[in-house]
Amino acid sequence: MTSQEQRLLSALAWMCAQYLEDRDGELDHLSMSAGERAIGLLVDYGLIAPSGRGGAWTEAGQALLNHID
Repeated sequence: MTSQEQRLLSALAWMCAQYLEDRDGELDHLSMSAGERAIGLLVDYGLIAPSGRGGAWTEAGQALLNHID
């Protein structure tokens, strides 16, 4: 992944964590098309493991969220 992709995916991941993550750390896009598309993109990059209406962070996703620029 390029540094630009990492910056964009990091911003998207943080928005998902802030707005779509429940108290158990699961993500639920709430049937919002923007949330569905965001989670789908993060799934494509291996940052989220899909399930139901969302998914859960993978190790790579957690690492991206823990990375500080």
